[in-house]
Amino acid sequence: MTTSKMRRVVGAASLGTALEWYDFFLYGTAAALVFPHLFFPKDDPTVGTLLSFGVYATGFVARPIGGVISGHIGDRFGRRRALLATLLVMGLGTAGIGLLPTYGQIGVAAPVLLVVLRIIQGLATGGEWGGASLLTLEHAQNRRGFFGSFISAAVYVGLIIGSLIFLVFDKLLTDSQLLSWGWRIPFLLSLLLVLVGLYIRRQVPETPEFQEMQQQQRRSKAPVLEALKENPRNILAIFLMRLGQNTSFYIISVFCLSYATVTLGVSKSVTLTALMIGSVAAAIAAPAWGALADRIGYTKIMVGSLVASALLAFPMFMALDTKSTTIIILTLLVMIAGVNAANDAIQPGYFTTMFGAKVRYSGTSIGREGGSVIGGGLSPLIAASLLASTGHWYAVAGWIVLTSLLGVVGARLVRPAADNSPRGADAGAFSSPAVKVR
Repeated sequence: MTTSKMRRVVGAASLGTALEWYDFFLYGTAAALVFPHLFFPKDDPTVGTLLSFGVYATGFVARPIGGVISGHIGDRFGRRRALLATLLVMGLGTAGIGLLPTYGQIGVAAPVLLVVLRIIQGLATGGEWGGASLLTLEHAQNRRGFFGSFISAAVYVGLIIGSLIFLVFDKLLTDSQLLSWGWRIPFLLSLLLVLVGLYIRRQVPETPEFQEMQQQQRRSKAPVLEALKENPRNILAIFLMRLGQNTSFYIISVFCLSYATVTLGVSKSVTLTALMIGSVAAAIAAPAWGALADRIGYTKIMVGSLVASALLAFPMFMALDTKSTTIIILTLLVMIAGVNAANDAIQPGYFTTMFGAKVRYSGTSIGREGGSVIGGGLSPLIAASLLASTGHWYAVAGWIVLTSLLGVVGARLVRPAADNSPRGADAGAFSSPAVKVR
């Protein structure tokens, strides 16, 4: 594939991913700053925060189910078709949140409906990352670590857009205006963004590898079951690595927002600005990490980033406790762009090399989204519960250390897929532009 065509593929896959993760991250920001006041009883702010994070977690619980559904569609009927579906479903779910009545308007029905729409978001997100990664990497001839990193960079771009919009509204509107109507606008904007994403993705052809399987009638009839049967070790490895990386990232990007503003009294604008600066730097750094993985292998970067996450967990909270704007911004910059971005950037190239083409969408999605349930969905809730029960952040930092070390164990479990390059997952390359399948 020519360079210009490859750029078009990467751009289409990345833009759609950025828009979809904008939708998903939007809820995380609102869960920390707005939803406890709108959708849950106001008698106890701590209870409201816990309930808000509980609903936040339901989106992650739905993600493995979405991964199974999208994986089946993507491995049976095409990567492109699955990706168009995930983007459309996500847009409708996000816009629905923007139209929801609050607890004060319809009572308990409000959080119930919020749960339903959050589940819809989770189903869509569960299939997005794997499909976008394959749409990119199965078109690439080489430098798969580099090209795959743009999918991870797009995730940070989605976080940037979501944080930036809330930061702007926090500056322009009073707290009363933000809580009464201002919070709805970012969610409703999703409809417009999704239309743009759908148009762009429709211009990208199906991947050469899937077309070859289709022509030669080598598609798996039950890709999810086949992936679980033939390569459970790599699914477990991805689960553990994703658990380690996701735990620290979502505690930083979601729980720390609430901890800094509610517990420490730091201004929302400070935490949102710190998160946005860290995400911008991460989006810029991701391609560099991907290019480095093409040179030295993925495992070294994976293990190094997880060890760094464990070592910096306690210093991170000590830095937050200073309440210094400069220290908070620098700390989140290091944690997001220097630690999490290194791990996140290599995952598209790393994880997709662990499975043959017949089950690649399913196997990758099951492991990754399964780890995201605990690491992403439950970790903010676990962190809030640990803080409420102990009254201190020590236990939260300990949770980051534990999950990071489990991620290191996952990296040591990886074995090359039998039908990929002899260099396997650590080399970051398929055996050829069209991967041989059994």
